[in-house]
Amino acid sequence: MDRVHLHAMTPADLDAVLALQQRCYGVGFLERREAFAAKLAVTDGLDCCWMARGDDGQTLAYAVSLPVCEATLPALDAPHCERPLSPTLLYLHDMAVAPEARSLGLATRLLARLADSVRALGLERMGLVAVQGSVPYWQRQGFAEPASLTAPLRAKLASFGADARFLTQRV
Repeated sequence: MDRVHLHAMTPADLDAVLALQQRCYGVGFLERREAFAAKLAVTDGLDCCWMARGDDGQTLAYAVSLPVCEATLPALDAPHCERPLSPTLLYLHDMAVAPEARSLGLATRLLARLADSVRALGLERMGLVAVQGSVPYWQRQGFAEPASLTAPLRAKLASFGADARFLTQRV
């Protein structure tokens, strides 16, 4: 792989997102096109969703995030999302890296872009839901579990499965 290009995700990228999602996640974590389209719609113009492609056009990774409050964090496969007037964090809803591209540092590059988005939005934190045993990875990236969770956040977290954990990081 000679070069990797990052670009803001658009609705035209959704087929590639869905295909990569299928390669990276178990069936219980697959989301429909409508769920991704809803997230893109609430982030229009905010540079919160990114694609990584090789020189050959192959999709190597993506990151989907959106500004939220803990109460507006979308559940897994949520067909609707809302953008609060005063978000409190940038929520990294999904990041996937193609197996053949995992040694290219794409997750680090995408996280750096998202940290830029956090600052551009005037926020101080990024949050995510860790699934599929990924808590140790995210902890190595500086994320940690908050001391407590609100009842609405615990309810949303349940849609991601029993092992899901909500993690945050100050940026």
